[in-house]
Amino acid sequence: MRESFLHFIWQFQKFDTIELSTVEGKPLQIFTKGQYNTDAGPDFLNAKLLIDDITWYGHVELHLKSSDWNRHKHQYDSAYDNVVLHVVWEHDLEVSCKNGQVLSVLELQDRIAPELLLKCNQLVKSPEKIPCVSQFDQVRDIDKQAMIDYAGVARLKQKSESVLQRLEKNKGDWAETTFQLLAGNFGFKTNDHAFLKLAESVNHKTLLKHVTRPDEMEALIFGMAGFLVDREDGHAVLLGNEFDYLSKKYRLTDLCMVRAEWKYLRLRPGNFPTVRLAQFASFLSKNVKCFDRFLHFENQTELLELFDFEVSDYWKVHYDFGKKSSRIKRGIGRSSIDLILINTVAPLLAAYSQYTNDDQYMQKAIQLLQLVQPENNNIIRMWENLELKANDAFESQALIGLRNEFCLKKKCLSCKIGVSLINS
Repeated sequence: MRESFLHFIWQFQKFDTIELSTVEGKPLQIFTKGQYNTDAGPDFLNAKLLIDDITWYGHVELHLKSSDWNRHKHQYDSAYDNVVLHVVWEHDLEVSCKNGQVLSVLELQDRIAPELLLKCNQLVKSPEKIPCVSQFDQVRDIDKQAMIDYAGVARLKQKSESVLQRLEKNKGDWAETTFQLLAGNFGFKTNDHAFLKLAESVNHKTLLKHVTRPDEMEALIFGMAGFLVDREDGHAVLLGNEFDYLSKKYRLTDLCMVRAEWKYLRLRPGNFPTVRLAQFASFLSKNVKCFDRFLHFENQTELLELFDFEVSDYWKVHYDFGKKSSRIKRGIGRSSIDLILINTVAPLLAAYSQYTNDDQYMQKAIQLLQLVQPENNNIIRMWENLELKANDAFESQALIGLRNEFCLKKKCLSCKIGVSLINS
């Protein structure tokens, strides 16, 4: 049994409440169960209870065994001093708060219907990647949509946490953080780590000094990425000579990457890291203050204009140094732009919402994703096989989050779909 089962039982009051009493034999009446707390501290906050004719206002903590209270060190934590009821599956030890107050205990193991426990076990012990796959057609559309909405926001908040961690690492510099996020996503999975390393090795402010000189921008990008050691043709020589000067000026020589860190395997020439680096250099040359532009765009058209750029003449007809392409390339494709909007701009807006405690930016992130086409990958196709189709990127992100954070982790009792099946 998992503790989440008890959370479910208490949240939905799925136990026998006839002649309810504590283990000490005191009559117990529940007026309000409290609000479920997903942060640190007691499990349910601000409950209202009547115990032995005394009304109590406080928190409720749940454990499988009473002794788990001490195992979790709550007896030393004053954050738990306002717990007024300890709800457990099995009572095995009398425990108390840091202030010395002995806890009233409600034991549930003899108050839960066996068929309810059986339903829960069928889900959380299912070997399937989607535990409810055999029952999915029994779920109402309204419950599916409610979980999609919840999982979509949860995924945005999860992504925003990693943005805020990077912001802290960058000492509160949003421009530098945006630059690094953008770089990582220009790598498009295959080279995301290499792009991020590149962004961490050269300061964004250094690059901004050269936005009016595309050749210097390219020299810094390709030089720091390690592509100008062997200078195969005239363009490489030109960039290499420029980089020799700039690397000494900014003392960058010891920070350069090596070409072997970039991956080419199973990539089409149009997705080679050299092409992506050229696109990245051109994007930066056009968009000096991309953080402000990402934050304050008025509509999708205005946002898409940021990606309306052309690579330099050399990269229009080359896919690597000294290697010509038969097809002329100018900029970045719409599917690539969509991925950047999904993985850079939306999480950035969500993080700024968390940082400023201003919900309008979270709403803006959601609205942006709702304007973007849904992703097409193995996870999305798995849901489509269950006739659950994503209509936009917000819903495709939600379905990815639902599968990764709920289904694979067997968190069925925290899922509105799982709860609806158990309650049916």
